[in-house]
Amino acid sequence: MLILPWLVPEDPSSFAALKKALPSLERVSPCYFSLNADFDLKTALDPNKETLKSLGLKLYPLVVNEGFKPDVARVLLETAEARKKTADILMNKVMEENYPGLNVDFEGPFGQWRSEYSEFIALLAEMLHKEGKEISVDVVSQTKEPTPEHSWAYPFEYQKLGSVVDYLVLMGYDYSSTFSPPGPVAPNDWLRAVKAYTISQVPGQKVILGLPFYGRHWTIEPDGSYSKGRGIKYKQAMELASEWRVKPVPHESGCRYIDYKYPDNSREQIFFEDRTTLLEKIKIADGLAGIAFWRLGQEDENIWDYL
Repeated sequence: MLILPWLVPEDPSSFAALKKALPSLERVSPCYFSLNADFDLKTALDPNKETLKSLGLKLYPLVVNEGFKPDVARVLLETAEARKKTADILMNKVMEENYPGLNVDFEGPFGQWRSEYSEFIALLAEMLHKEGKEISVDVVSQTKEPTPEHSWAYPFEYQKLGSVVDYLVLMGYDYSSTFSPPGPVAPNDWLRAVKAYTISQVPGQKVILGLPFYGRHWTIEPDGSYSKGRGIKYKQAMELASEWRVKPVPHESGCRYIDYKYPDNSREQIFFEDRTTLLEKIKIADGLAGIAFWRLGQEDENIWDYL
């Protein structure tokens, strides 16, 4: 089974985690590139880039539309000329640095240009494939055909994208997200539904199931109001459990759960993954091309002993 973790170069813990995971990996996606509305391709500073190149891994850099801004996506995609210019910029970078391929991660509520995005990916895929390069595209997870109201999901036409790319990477996380009520990031039943819908649109051998190494942490007030769901690493969650003297327990959705109550009836709730819950989620990817993880440096490092 293919394993594709993302690496965040500005976080030292991400590269440290990669070194721990190295025996399990043949590829990694470093989060290197960002395209802005001026068609400038910005590259993240990676203090470990030369070391990374020496590790024998295939590097498939990730590229985003700057800040996941819909206006940036519009500029990059709106016309045939813009799509060709965007594709040329990315193709030139792949050839210049001799990457084996590219991971495209355009996100945001740019559904008005969903057809243009599919056309752009088809063009870029054709260019990359002519040079023997690979393309994967990250998509918001869906359990049915999205409508314009599903603003972050609507840009992605699964069938059209899946017909031209090597891999469609499902972002199988943020079911409960920054602005939602407290809840699991990647419920197992939801992941199964996402898989079922996706393979009705795209051959399973082209589908990668992305899974979360992170969790989310909410503070809930006595009146029931709640904070934003803050991202939290496995190590941080376990440290808080120790500080609060509570034991993480299994949650019915398939993750770990911490619920700590203060004397005033406010509480802290954390939903996160550990080795055991991740191994169960990986089973859901059976029959697919592989799995991806967002992201290195957030995980229960013991997972790598089992992959």
